[in-house]
Amino acid sequence: INGGMQVWQRSTSVSVSDGSNEDYQSVDRYGFKFGNNAAGACTVSQSTDTPTNLGFPYSYKIDVTTVNNNSSANTQIQFFQRLEAQDIVNSGWKYNDSNSFLTISFYFKSNKSGTNKLPVQVQTQDGTGYFYVSEITQSDTNWNRHTVKIPGNSNLTFNNDNGYGLEVSWYFTVGSSLQGAADTWTTSARHGTSNSTNYFASTANDMFITGIQIEATTNGVATDFEHRSFGQELDLCLRYFQRFVSGENYQIGMGALYTATQLKTIFGFIKEMRAAPTVVQTTGTDYYVFYRNGAADYFDGFGVENTDERKTCLNNANQISGTVGHGGIVRTYNANARIDFDAEL
Repeated sequence: INGGMQVWQRSTSVSVSDGSNEDYQSVDRYGFKFGNNAAGACTVSQSTDTPTNLGFPYSYKIDVTTVNNNSSANTQIQFFQRLEAQDIVNSGWKYNDSNSFLTISFYFKSNKSGTNKLPVQVQTQDGTGYFYVSEITQSDTNWNRHTVKIPGNSNLTFNNDNGYGLEVSWYFTVGSSLQGAADTWTTSARHGTSNSTNYFASTANDMFITGIQIEATTNGVATDFEHRSFGQELDLCLRYFQRFVSGENYQIGMGALYTATQLKTIFGFIKEMRAAPTVVQTTGTDYYVFYRNGAADYFDGFGVENTDERKTCLNNANQISGTVGHGGIVRTYNANARIDFDAEL
């Protein structure tokens, strides 16, 4: 989903470091993480530097701003996408058959000179966790398409549900205790090999990635990238994240006074989400307003009453004063007001 980097609901540029803005903060369906208190920092952003004449609007750019010298044995810096277990079960990949492959293809570019190795790893989440690492070789500073093929293994298990089934990761730094043999399944945590390049060794390093495609094949050979319209990609992304409202004077919905001091508002999601989402909101003095009966009640934020995959009920129980039963319009009232619904894996 969103392999062509079209949809960026959260932000088109953000600084990331250990404990700050990690996981999902920019392009939809992909996260960035500094694991095990890894040193270093970077800016991830939307870039128009893309492979020539291949129909990609954007790439994902990683600009190293603080180095990681890879001195910690368990350091790891990763870019990842997490997949639902049921999508693996229904993908056509015969994951218990070593002659059936999960084929991962992507376009990659870096200004780092020389011959470099970038590990691509998959990690299963159901049953006993298994790891498989393969590496691509970057020998120039041009855009190149790379392919890795992951064979099935008789020990793999995936539940046919909407839970976290598989993670696909690209590791830009891997400490020695997380290195192991390439192209083999193991139950030991392995994110790279002894050949893996530390792309965070210099603040001069920039990395770009786009055109990511994960597919089931019988021969391990990637097919051409399947381009989809922006609307199609956005619809797929909304299953996992929805920026419901952002900015000042935007409509949120209708609300009603359940008691003289308690406002209740029902939010219907743009589309059904993967699971009941987490409500993420910005709050502050008079960030929101309830217009009713010719008056206005200003309030700072919402409490979460109940939520399922299709809707949520939010309330404010301490900053409203009116008549029971009055209905009205709920809006944002500050440029920093924002409400998100997050059902990411």
